[in-house]
Amino acid sequence: MTVPRHQIRARFDADTVTVYQAYPPEIAEPALAAGRFVAPFRRERMTWIKPSFRLRASPVRVQWDPERSLRFAPLTHRSLQVGLAGEAVRRYVDEWSTALTDVTPTVRAIRARLDVGDDAAAEGLLPAEHPYPLPADVAAVVGADAGESEVARW
Repeated sequence: MTVPRHQIRARFDADTVTVYQAYPPEIAEPALAAGRFVAPFRRERMTWIKPSFRLRASPVRVQWDPERSLRFAPLTHRSLQVGLAGEAVRRYVDEWSTALTDVTPTVRAIRARLDVGDDAAAEGLLPAEHPYPLPADVAAVVGADAGESEVARW
């Protein structure tokens, strides 16, 4: 399967898009217990989420990060990473987030399969992601490739 170089792939439904963030336990554990972001999470810092706006005109930055295989080999396509600051962080934390889920057990299970050389089983544990349908004007702003609809894996 050929994946376009700049395609947003995500788990989503009509109301939500799953994004992934990595936090140290001292931030993740209180957030998971509360079901929302709480101290020591700091709204003043840039928050990066993964599914470059113009920095001077927006509290949002977009960049295309190199995608890697489960064994960290470079892939030909990239993943969208969104940086939120200021008002965007406030809205993300207070309005847009609908649930927080700890994916650490899944990541550890994937790692365990890789450690014993069972790459196929590790791949099977990844959440299925699909191309996210961006309006053409938004795709143009973020530099996404248009018109592709193949299913991709995270």
